[in-house]
Amino acid sequence: MFIALSCTIAIGTNLSQFICIGRFTAVSFQVLGHMKTILVLVMGFFFFDRDGLNLHVVLGMIIAVLGMIWYGNASSKQGGKEKKNYSLPTTRQQKQGAASDSDEYQGKA
Repeated sequence: MFIALSCTIAIGTNLSQFICIGRFTAVSFQVLGHMKTILVLVMGFFFFDRDGLNLHVVLGMIIAVLGMIWYGNASSKQGGKEKKNYSLPTTRQQKQGAASDSDEYQGKA
């Protein structure tokens, strides 16, 4: 039963990651990956032995979740995700530059 449950959860996780790749930025995708890791750890401690669970681990998980919440709030505000417009030169500018280069070359010849 646990193997079937684990396989079902793994398939669901892989499908959700495939869907998220094209919709989120790289940082958001990493934040989601960390959330998945925390959920796996919490479920592991809940269903299995709590041998590795100590204050250090719990504090790390809490800090990670708070950071994810902070990032979500910061990126949802206007201007949180700055997109810079890097435009390539237009073909007209390239033609003018090429023409001046060829004129300069012909003048030297």
